[in-house]
Amino acid sequence: MKKYLIAAFTALAIAALVSGCGALPGASRTGSVRTVNIYGTGTVYVVPDIARVNIGVTTQDADAATALSANTQDVNAVRQALVALGVAEEDIQTSDFYIYQQQQYVPVIQEDPELETASEPQTLFVVQNTVLVIVRDLDSLGEVLSKVVDQGANTINSISFELEDTSAAVAEATQKAIDSAASQAQEIADAAGVTLGAINYLSISNGSTSPARSAMMEQAGGDVPISSGTLIIQVTANITYEFN
Repeated sequence: MKKYLIAAFTALAIAALVSGCGALPGASRTGSVRTVNIYGTGTVYVVPDIARVNIGVTTQDADAATALSANTQDVNAVRQALVALGVAEEDIQTSDFYIYQQQQYVPVIQEDPELETASEPQTLFVVQNTVLVIVRDLDSLGEVLSKVVDQGANTINSISFELEDTSAAVAEATQKAIDSAASQAQEIADAAGVTLGAINYLSISNGSTSPARSAMMEQAGGDVPISSGTLIIQVTANITYEFN
């Protein structure tokens, strides 16, 4: 079935070449210009070199000042642990901070055990402080997560692995996308017995990044096991060629 689909696509492309039909967004053309439009995709696999993770401390108490004091103490301990593990101060940034009231129902002790259990509302003050941390030594990430929990962190989420500078990978994927489109256009032109001319229209998509696969990083002792994986950077080129 796949061979039949490929053959059908090639036949349609050749027919388009011979007829010279096709809309060209944003391109100027005369009635005698014949064109073929091709999409090429370039894919590059890269290993991430940084991790971004949100680390937070949530505390609560019936007294707002007490809740805030406890939260501040734990957050400072978390920050000190991060710096001690080699995380730079400029890579630790507060991302969220909240203080709000919350109603909690607590059971009331009954003197008579035959009476139904009752409860009464209690107002608590909740303090949440979250910092966005950039970890540049990925081998230490498991230890980082373990240590901050030991120092009072009780919220860890949104761990993402990234390539800090994607310019070189995007440039490589762009060249692959253009080469792919050119190769396809040349194959179609050869099959149709025509000669490719100038590029009439060119559009390049922004490089998109997505996870590819997981590669477990070895962690020693009781550190949290972390998978950094591989990232895919993909670019699409939309090229319209003239032909003779």
